[in-house]
Amino acid sequence: MRKVIALGLVVAFSLAIVMPLMAQEKIDLNSASASQLQALNRVGPKTAAKIVAEREANGPFSSLADVARRTKGIGSKTIAKWDNAECVPPAAE
Repeated sequence: MRKVIALGLVVAFSLAIVMPLMAQEKIDLNSASASQLQALNRVGPKTAAKIVAEREANGPFSSLADVARRTKGIGSKTIAKWDNAECVPPAAE
């Protein structure tokens, strides 16, 4: 009986951890608002505003490297923190 209860607890805790991750929507860097961009790792209000301003001034981003190249304050360390679980990388043209 203890094994059944323990197994049930393991399943419950696993679902509690996995379900929010599965429900998380990916952020499109070429259409997300500043508030949506803040959900990305290492992106606060100022950085989100810089991303939006750069995108509005010079058009959509072509890749994650393009975001880093064009947006001051975003570099390879920030881009490395973003993965396919967090954002939709812009398609290379």
